Amino acid sequence: MRKHVVVLVMAVVPLLLSTGCWNRIELNDRAFVTAIYLDSGENGDYELSLGFPLPNRLGKGTQSGGGGEGNPYTIVTKSGKTIPMAYQSIRSDMSREIAWGHTRVLVIGWETAKRGVGPVLEFLARLPAFHTKTYVLVARGKARDTSGLTPVFERFPAEVLREYSQRRVALRATLKDFYEAQSFGGATVASMLTIGEKKMLSEKGQASPWAGTDGAVLFSDSRVAGTLDKQETRGAMWIKGEMERAVISIPSPTDGKPMSFSVVSAQTKTKPLLRDESISFRIRIEADAYLVSSESAIDVTSPAEMAKLEKTLADQVAGRIRSALDKTQKLGVDSFQFAQRLEWRYPKTWTAVRDRWPDLYRNMKFDVKASIRVKHPGGEINSMIRQNGARGEGEG
Repeated sequence: MRKHVVVLVMAVVPLLLSTGCWNRIELNDRAFVTAIYLDSGENGDYELSLGFPLPNRLGKGTQSGGGGEGNPYTIVTKSGKTIPMAYQSIRSDMSREIAWGHTRVLVIGWETAKRGVGPVLEFLARLPAFHTKTYVLVARGKARDTSGLTPVFERFPAEVLREYSQRRVALRATLKDFYEAQSFGGATVASMLTIGEKKMLSEKGQASPWAGTDGAVLFSDSRVAGTLDKQETRGAMWIKGEMERAVISIPSPTDGKPMSFSVVSAQTKTKPLLRDESISFRIRIEADAYLVSSESAIDVTSPAEMAKLEKTLADQVAGRIRSALDKTQKLGVDSFQFAQRLEWRYPKTWTAVRDRWPDLYRNMKFDVKASIRVKHPGGEINSMIRQNGARGEGEG
């Protein structure tokens, strides 16, 4: 008898333990946030906008925002004295429970970025299942305006903005970067978005909302400290190792005519150096590129002319890096987290200089060198250009 009781207990207990979660929320009862847009409203309020996909419109014919019956997404906006209050207003009007696990991008309006991103970092840090890999972008105007862009190739505006960062069209910045920067004065960098309208064939030639990248924003103490122009931003992307698949255009070293190269691989190595208590940094860039277009008559089969070409490429890359560094040093803002590298390699030195790091950074020495190898010069095209040029000279 006792044996049968033991067997019964062993059979029943696993069933009790596998009954599932009593307070689970069904998938159909959730609303998934794909994008957050944060602006400053009236009287110092925060204006919070959340982007949601609409499952009932995600069938055939809605592969992009330009087709189908209505957009397959919606934007819900509420205001509040604090971000949690604005969020609670949105939540109280929703028929579904808000889920954050699919959030792709956070777009911060210009006025809010100047005001400081500390409150939104605090708010998001306390949300369940929120990914710190979410991309952060700054809008030159209002963040919510970027939610209206036309997603021609994607289904949602959030996917377009995410692709800007993933495909390295824009300088990549994530929430993780902002959180890590808090231990080093809140200095970091994020891409700037510009908003406008342009005629699109996909929209039958009508002017439609459009967003593109326009430099970058430097943060210090989690507030806007300055900006980088497009060329300085390219230098910043080299420093951060984000220039793979980028296109570089330079004047030919022989006749000054434009040439363009595609970067197929790139590596950035940054090392802090400590000599006689003097701190400096060494930055080395190694990249491979191939020629994609040329209006120059340069002889790419000549080793001497190829050496000049590679030096011109390297000099331009190093120059852009120095321009980005110069801008941050003038502001005393270590937006590229050199302090973190110093702490990793020389923790005692970092502890000693931490309180005066902004002043030290202003006068920091950087040894910058780049090496660009042109792997595929396109020699078969070279002869065509040179022959056409020679024929033209003979005819003239």
